[in-house]
Amino acid sequence: MLRIAFTLPAEAAEEAIDALVPLLPRGVHQRELADGSTEVSFYEHAADLPPRERLEAAAGTPDWTEEEVPDDPLERRRLHGRAWEIAGRIRVRSPGDPPGDGSLPELVIESAAGAFGTGAHPTTRMCLELLLELEPGGPFADLGCGAGVLAIAAARLGWAPVFAVDHEPRSVAATRRNAERNGVTVDALELDLTSVAPPPAPTLAANVPPAVHEALAAGLAPAVVHVIASGFVDSERADVLARYEAAGFEPRARLGGGWQAALLERAG
Repeated sequence: MLRIAFTLPAEAAEEAIDALVPLLPRGVHQRELADGSTEVSFYEHAADLPPRERLEAAAGTPDWTEEEVPDDPLERRRLHGRAWEIAGRIRVRSPGDPPGDGSLPELVIESAAGAFGTGAHPTTRMCLELLLELEPGGPFADLGCGAGVLAIAAARLGWAPVFAVDHEPRSVAATRRNAERNGVTVDALELDLTSVAPPPAPTLAANVPPAVHEALAAGLAPAVVHVIASGFVDSERADVLARYEAAGFEPRARLGGGWQAALLERAG
C-alpha cells in the first residue's frame, strides 16, 4: 500500500480534492500544516495508482510524495493518525491514536466507510470551535452528523436530549457506535433534510452542502435560536448566510479561509 500526499495552498485544496478523489477513491485525509498550506493524502495499491501526469494535472502541482505503508488500516492509523485540540478545550482522536495527557476532555471517534465528520475536516473542527462559544443546555441537533462528533461533543458538554441526523445509513450507524464508545446518549436518525424538517431544537449544527442549507433555512422552527452552519466555501458564503438572514438570523461569529463556518443567532 502507498500513501500519496500532496502539499497545496489552502485555497486550492478543495478543488484539487474534487479532481483527485475519482482517481484515488479509497478516501481522502486533509490536515493544515504549520506554514499555512494543506496536506491532502490518499492511500492506494501501487498497481492501481494512476499515471503520475494524471495525478499532477488533477492536483495542479508536481509537489507530492509517496511512501510505502502497512496494508493494515490500524497500523496506518498508528503511523499517520492525528488528534485535534479544539480551542484548547476539547481533544478529538481516533481509537488508533494514543490518549492525551488527561488535561482535556477527549472524544474518541471512529469513522465508517462513507461517514464524514470524524474531526479531520476543517469544517468539523470549525463547528466544534463555534459550539464551544455557546452555553450548553437544552436540546441539540447535529444535522448531517457523519460519524457523530458534533452530537457527541454536545452531549459531553451538557446539551440534552441530543439528536443526530444523516441521510446515509452508514453515518447513522457510525454515530450510534461512537456515542456508545464515548458513554453518551444520542438519538441518531436517518433523514433526508431536503424534504423533512429536522428535530426541533433551540441549537442546531448543520455541516451540510448549500442546497441542504437552502431547505433548512426555509423551514426553521420558531424554537430554533442558534444555528452553527458550515459545509460551504467562501464563494458560497454570502448566498448561504443570506438565506438564514431572510429567516430572521444574523451572524454572531464566523471562521474560515477556503471552507467557512458561521454561528447564527435569531435576531431580536
